[in-house]
Amino acid sequence: MKNLITFVSFVPFFVSAQNRNNVWELGYSLYSAPKSEMRYFDETMNTSEVSRTMTFFITNAGISDTSGNLLFYSNGITISNKNNDTLQNSTNFNPGWATDFNDPFGMSNCQGILILPDPGISTRYYVFHESGESIFSYGASEVQPLGLSYSVIDMNLDNGLGGIVDTLKNKNIINDTLLWGGLTAIKHANGRDWWVIAHRFHTSKYYKLLLTPQGIQGIYEQIIGSDSMNDIGVQATFSPDGSKYCISNYGGWFDYMNFDRCSGEFTDPIQVFSPDSFFYGSSFSPNSRFIFASSLLNLYQYDTWNPDMGTYPIHIAEWDSFVNPYFDIAVLFFMHQLAPDGKIYVSPWNGVEYLNVINSPDSLGLSCNFSPHSFILTQNAFTNNIPSFPNYDLGRLKDSPCDTIEETSSDFVAAENSRFAITPNPAAKRINIVYEIKDDAFLTLFDINGKIVATTNLFHYFKNRLVDVSYLVSGIYLATVTQKGKIIWSEKVVVAH
Repeated sequence: MKNLITFVSFVPFFVSAQNRNNVWELGYSLYSAPKSEMRYFDETMNTSEVSRTMTFFITNAGISDTSGNLLFYSNGITISNKNNDTLQNSTNFNPGWATDFNDPFGMSNCQGILILPDPGISTRYYVFHESGESIFSYGASEVQPLGLSYSVIDMNLDNGLGGIVDTLKNKNIINDTLLWGGLTAIKHANGRDWWVIAHRFHTSKYYKLLLTPQGIQGIYEQIIGSDSMNDIGVQATFSPDGSKYCISNYGGWFDYMNFDRCSGEFTDPIQVFSPDSFFYGSSFSPNSRFIFASSLLNLYQYDTWNPDMGTYPIHIAEWDSFVNPYFDIAVLFFMHQLAPDGKIYVSPWNGVEYLNVINSPDSLGLSCNFSPHSFILTQNAFTNNIPSFPNYDLGRLKDSPCDTIEETSSDFVAAENSRFAITPNPAAKRINIVYEIKDDAFLTLFDINGKIVATTNLFHYFKNRLVDVSYLVSGIYLATVTQKGKIIWSEKVVVAH
């Protein structure tokens, strides 16, 4: 260890994470009950009570700036700015029968709204949205979106609080009957543009848009996977590295496919049936290996490294009969979302003040440490929903055919050893390593005797990772980062309880 410390030098430099998903607005009740908020700070997800009018039924999305400050959020009917007031010119931005029917409670489609930064103008944001119309389809009454629209928000409007640009409000981009939700997006392989994905109703057709600095390109189409029509609950998600895609639905299965971030093409579809009749929510682990999928009563893990993963689901948990003690409401499983703390939070289906948590989602089987109803929101600040965020941190796919955008000084600093920072330092419970790297790396924490006491993977498609140090004795430790067996950075870490 003495040689290690002697020959490794470093230049302190703080690299900011994207922080776009640091603030989660939650809340189910329209009336006098308090609303809740989750914020990522001090390397953990915290909750507090907030005073605002907007409530969420199921549709929920928001975005923060790169410092983690809330910009705006939406329930699919209206949009609120950071002061919890109606965003300028956002009234009636998403018109339709379903909007009128759900007003003012919030829209009822899972992933019915999607927020993306404009790749060309840093102060602008694209909001993709869908409402629904009451139609008679396939022998039954349905409420389905008959298209996809977008609106553009400029944060320079309303004295910096933002507003929808008059000429870019509710612009229709797709005219077809779509799934009731399931909107998602992933970065193009150039690390700048965005692929936007929507699924047609009652077919296996996908629509794809490419959001670039010049605006929206497309529409591109692909027929692949299953015929989806049971969209009461649907969740579409990409793996954090962007190479895999999963869409789960009430029909009783999920579709898993590979994805090419250059071409936007899906390949190698696999249909995985639920062991207990249907799925609602789904998510990928941070290392992009595992899929978690849940019905209302059960949570399963699937290992994408196993070519027969659909045959061998791992049963993680069954509803343990826990109910809200005041109103006797069951705390079940619904939608999933990976958080900045590396955990996956699972919303409860019914309006209660509890979220379920997968604490170690990179671990196989029961080692993923699932804790049902363990995250408690502000008392009586009930929720049944959770925000939907794409991976804003994902960068370019190095050495791919689409790796064509030159790096600038703002993308990466010149020195190999100046892309990392650890905070807080000293630390009592956990350390957060913030970084920018082109290739995956590995963090190792040593004690003064050279014994390894903690490790974690640093995936290039994230900007930070958390390491638990609460179990370590107070003292001085050494953190090192290695790539391909070579140490590229180190720093002393003080643990103080």
